[in-house]
Amino acid sequence: MTDWVPSLTSDGSPRYVAFVQALEADIAAGRVKPGMRLLPQREMAQRLALSVGTVSKAYAEAESRGLTSGEVGRGTFVRRRRSRNGDGASDGNVNLALNVPPYTGEDEAISAVLADIAAEGEMANLLDYLPHQGTRPHREAATMWLASLSVNADPNHLFITNGGQHALSVALGMVASPGDIVLTETFTYSGMIALAAQNGYRLRGVATDAQGLVPDALDRAFGETGARALFCMPTLQTPTGSVMPEDRRDAVAEIVAKHKAYLLEDDAYAFLFTTPPRTVSSRIPDRSFYVVSFAKCLAPGLRIAVMITPEAFRDRCNNGLRATGWMATPLMAEVVTRLIHNGGLGEQVKRKREKAAIRNAIASRALGGWLPPPSSQPGFHRWLPLPAGRMLNGLITQAAQAGITLAPPGALQQVDRGTLGVRLCLGHPSEANLERALAELRRILEMAEAISFV
Repeated sequence: MTDWVPSLTSDGSPRYVAFVQALEADIAAGRVKPGMRLLPQREMAQRLALSVGTVSKAYAEAESRGLTSGEVGRGTFVRRRRSRNGDGASDGNVNLALNVPPYTGEDEAISAVLADIAAEGEMANLLDYLPHQGTRPHREAATMWLASLSVNADPNHLFITNGGQHALSVALGMVASPGDIVLTETFTYSGMIALAAQNGYRLRGVATDAQGLVPDALDRAFGETGARALFCMPTLQTPTGSVMPEDRRDAVAEIVAKHKAYLLEDDAYAFLFTTPPRTVSSRIPDRSFYVVSFAKCLAPGLRIAVMITPEAFRDRCNNGLRATGWMATPLMAEVVTRLIHNGGLGEQVKRKREKAAIRNAIASRALGGWLPPPSSQPGFHRWLPLPAGRMLNGLITQAAQAGITLAPPGALQQVDRGTLGVRLCLGHPSEANLERALAELRRILEMAEAISFV
């Protein structure tokens, strides 16, 4: 804890505003260091001869500006500067292609847990060879987290992996061989495209609509191709953002079972729902691999995910983990476990939901009629269908000239090139830069629309 007490100016500003201004100035001057813990509010109030209410308001304002973060039971800390560019811009360029979660102080939460691990002398134990499947305490914590997503899991059927991509690689390797067809949605996750290219799988896009996979099209695709695997994202699908309703999930599960195939379900965004939709995997547990990672709800760099496998694949999955990395990094799994237990992960989820709502509102204001309506729960990306008469490469080039990075066409698996579009990733830029970039994108679209009528 630091004994820092601000020198409040008398420029007529409210006292709580003067407090925050002083904190900003002292951080910039290096008099207050990142990671320092501020005095408890009551003690700070006594030192400044202010009411506790005024100091409480000052602390809340400092946190809203990103200067501090409060941790239950620990206090209020000055935030560390982000290792990545905090405003999502480099040399004036705004990146709308990188699908990362909005910053919500996750680095402070993770740093605090790592400090606790080191202080308790637990580091050495977590740097040893540990079970391929993940330790029992880590798997039990993961089942607690899954329960908050309305997913029931048995720790014996649960595996800790080095991120969701690792889980998908292991799962697909058990149900498909090089040269096999793997079904996906019309537009699919770029990581699946990379996985297919690396291992020789042939992706086949299945028609989708605003509610996700079209059941009749899925049934035909299985029948025509003989595929044994389907990869899909029923909840806030990447890249379109669609959410599959319950009856559609029932139909997809029935079709997978009918064709004696296997489902790989990526549920990366379930945490954004206070009551997530029931998973497709829960309907056919003997034919599904369910994957949920902590990349979007916490931090991508942790590389920790959870996979639930069918009983028949437990031994093969254990060997698959051993063959592709021996085990997920225990230290990172311990960080996630502790954040589950101490409520830190729950707090991050709350903040990220709030950020998702704010950023979706910005997108709706800026691009209105060009974007499909958002889902019932805002996510971190929106789908921009390509307007009639536009070429995707042309739009990407114009955006780049305006300092906006959009995802290239190769990042999407598409079956119908007439319905091209682009995913707008809302999480990386600051809200100010996001608003500026989307306003510029609107100008580009309006300019092209005006020309088309000339």
